[in-house]
Amino acid sequence: MQNEINRIQALYREWLQLQEKLQREQKDWQRANQIMHELNAFYFDGQFQEFYEKMEQGADVDLRTEGEYSVMSEDTLWNAFHEHQQLAWARLRGAIDVLDKQDD
Repeated sequence: MQNEINRIQALYREWLQLQEKLQREQKDWQRANQIMHELNAFYFDGQFQEFYEKMEQGADVDLRTEGEYSVMSEDTLWNAFHEHQQLAWARLRGAIDVLDKQDD
């Protein structure tokens, strides 16, 4: 009996540590959503297209980055939107799985 109580206590202790991390990650997720909202507006509200056309007409811009793809590459933001959506679906499915199991 003592071994089982100790095992469950250790699991609870681990949960407490993970809970703190999950709360920090929730704030990161919310920030990520804010960022994606701004990227979405840039891409779909016309500014991307306007800048892209000006670049094609010879506008002199520096597209060097710190190692990531340039936001002016046609696929960069499109891929980011898709990846964000996939993460959102995974989070939603995980939450639903947890909530469905609570009903059992």
